[in-house]
Amino acid sequence: MSNNGPNYGDDMSGLIQQQADISQLKDIVEPQGASFLPLATPVWVILIVLLVVICVTTIYIWRARQQRKPLRYAQQTLRQLEHPTVKDITFIAKRVALVYFPRRKIAQLSGRAWLEFLGATEQQHSELLRNADRVLFQPGHSEWVDQYQQLVDDWLSQSPRRLTRHV
Repeated sequence: MSNNGPNYGDDMSGLIQQQADISQLKDIVEPQGASFLPLATPVWVILIVLLVVICVTTIYIWRARQQRKPLRYAQQTLRQLEHPTVKDITFIAKRVALVYFPRRKIAQLSGRAWLEFLGATEQQHSELLRNADRVLFQPGHSEWVDQYQQLVDDWLSQSPRRLTRHV
């Protein structure tokens, strides 16, 4: 007989072999989700720069608060005075001035020079400047004491950098 017709025996053996090959296959395992840690280099660089910026900002803010501490304390003390006198106000202002300025500069200031150091100007404090010696060295004159207290309070409310700029 000729082998021109279908050969079912070969197909059967191929099918059995195919089933054997399939039985050797393992189940498909899905890959796990991507981990967070293996970040790309630019992401690490951005995180490090961000961390450095946060640290530098924190240090800057802390130092600014520390530098401003004497001013805040003096303002608080000045506002707590119930019946302030020129002597009390001057004592507070000079103590703060000694924190930020050399003693030799502060020690020589009195009268009009002291008021000008605190920022008194002719436009706003002309009466106080004209009567500086009477205001600072004679008791009384409650309206001048109030003006003087306001002048010192304004001076204390400045930032330390602005405060020391005119030296």
